Amino acid sequence: MTWYLSLSPPPQRPGAIPAPPVLDYLAAQPELRRVEAYEFESADGLPWLRVIVAETLPGGGYHYRAGAPAPQRIDLIELLCGDDAPPQWYEALACRIAAELDWVAVEESEERRIWPP
Repeated sequence: MTWYLSLSPPPQRPGAIPAPPVLDYLAAQPELRRVEAYEFESADGLPWLRVIVAETLPGGGYHYRAGAPAPQRIDLIELLCGDDAPPQWYEALACRIAAELDWVAVEESEERRIWPP
């Protein structure tokens, strides 16, 4: 079973930001490896994880299509987390990414903000 951590700009700065620096930052994280232009997975030996970088649609949600080019601007990073590891592992990674971007990280199913504390 999977659960989600969503990272997005804070309400006072709701707009999308340029994607290339964020994709470069994610590619440099030792826990991640790039599998698509806008998608990452956990590195070998680590808990199962998928990370999708997207620009949301006007009504919410986002498009996901394997092989598609990376978006030019983004306002969402979605971490799809497995249930085979402690939640703290996923949350620590999400918090580090959110802190780098000065974004907010939430576990939406629990309506729980994890960053900023």
